[in-house]
Amino acid sequence: MKQTVEKWRRYELTIADGPTDGNPFRDVQFTATFEHNNHKVTVDGFYDGNGEYKVRYMPEVEGDYTVTTHSNVAKLNGVTDAFTVTPAESDNHGPVRVSGKTHFAYADGTGYIPFGTTAYAWTVQPEKVQEETLETLKENKFNKIRMLVFPKSYDYNTKEPAVYPFEGKPKVKRGGTDWIFDASDTGFDFTRPVPEYFQNLEHRIDQLDSIGIEADLILFNPYDRWGFARMGMENNLEYLKYVIARLASYKNVWWALANEYDLMDLVGQIPLKDWDRIGQFVHEKDPSQHLESIHNFYDPPQHKDTTKNWYDHTKPWITHVSVQTDNVFLIPKWIEEYQKPVVDDECRYEGNLEFGWGDNSAQGMMDNFWRVILRGGGCTHGETYIDKLDTDRPIWWAHGGKLYGESQKKINFLYDLLQDNGFDWVKPQAISGPTWELAVGSTPDEKKWLVYFGDNQSEFELFSFLPKGKKYSAKLINAWNETIEDFDDEITSDQKFHLPRKPYQAMLLTEE
Repeated sequence: MKQTVEKWRRYELTIADGPTDGNPFRDVQFTATFEHNNHKVTVDGFYDGNGEYKVRYMPEVEGDYTVTTHSNVAKLNGVTDAFTVTPAESDNHGPVRVSGKTHFAYADGTGYIPFGTTAYAWTVQPEKVQEETLETLKENKFNKIRMLVFPKSYDYNTKEPAVYPFEGKPKVKRGGTDWIFDASDTGFDFTRPVPEYFQNLEHRIDQLDSIGIEADLILFNPYDRWGFARMGMENNLEYLKYVIARLASYKNVWWALANEYDLMDLVGQIPLKDWDRIGQFVHEKDPSQHLESIHNFYDPPQHKDTTKNWYDHTKPWITHVSVQTDNVFLIPKWIEEYQKPVVDDECRYEGNLEFGWGDNSAQGMMDNFWRVILRGGGCTHGETYIDKLDTDRPIWWAHGGKLYGESQKKINFLYDLLQDNGFDWVKPQAISGPTWELAVGSTPDEKKWLVYFGDNQSEFELFSFLPKGKKYSAKLINAWNETIEDFDDEITSDQKFHLPRKPYQAMLLTEE
């Protein structure tokens, strides 16, 4: 009986009892061609250990498909299969794509606004912590998580993973912050991935998909004491080929080329000149054309109109602008400049660490979300609370586990507010230049507007930016208290109105 695969789900062909001698990861070439209505695409397969070779594909068109494998090994060459792609079920919206140049939507047209969080190395933590992470995500409204392929070495990240991504073990034991070193002999064989490591990664990505969360997967990062950031271009590309072959069929994967790519050049890992080749390689190898970005370390000075330290986001394989910045006022400018979606993936974290990026208040984290989202961008949360100096308790930003702060509750409130009022995406309404204190966005049809005051507490307001001649009913919102109340006055573009003086208020306007 012919196999059926739901549209945007994963087809997989496994061939058992393949060659295990030599180095199957490098010695064996294995691809497959998928054909549907005379359209052909060839994708890379991969070795999954124990003599098993696999090829995966995410079909995006309904109908009948045939598969033919190609290999330099007779047993793996010329194997055929056929399957039928059926319509997507109601809970399957497909992968997230760029929509209308400057925002996102799922492949079926359902709106998508990035409400992200950060747990860099959660998939290399003990089983209990990984399960706690998933439970925490289920309890909140985050729809994207920034996460690493490789382990992370940094302050409060000093434990060794139970399984490494490549065969071997560290030749020299280093501390959590000892990630600047000569990697001429690390103790690892970068030509031999460990299937068990990547099987766990993809299992967790599958679980994220089941709860509606996109895996913003960071392919390289500078915080490394094992040499995974110093493999050299040839090994880097082979690693990317392997990861893409394994994961491109997962509909909820995004490719983030690097976390803080420019820092990797500074500490002698991946030079700046290599990123164009890496970015183009990922684009060429991915048959599903997932979203692709790159993330900066250096940030332009506060409120200054310069992005000279950033990667060139105009590159055609960069689908959206992923930045580390607290210049939240400039989101509309960058959207206009690049004509691409902008996601502020690191705007400081709620926490109590000694670092400036990790000691934001819950109010500050919440405030950044409102300011970024209403200016048309996506935003990413993080939490960095420790309970004591030598804590063994997982820290969400690095390990996942549990959340101990308050900002996620307020972020959930904003998410529900947008969902309940038809904001499939937020149309930024820039007013009086990019540094204006108010954050203003509307539904795409401009029938509803959201205005956020932040910590401004004026006695009167005038919304002169509203369309002339239109009248709006209003609701007064307290973003911190999570309350919504009817507002008595009718709002127009030419009439001042009185406001109670409280911090973190917003107004939802509906055209009458």
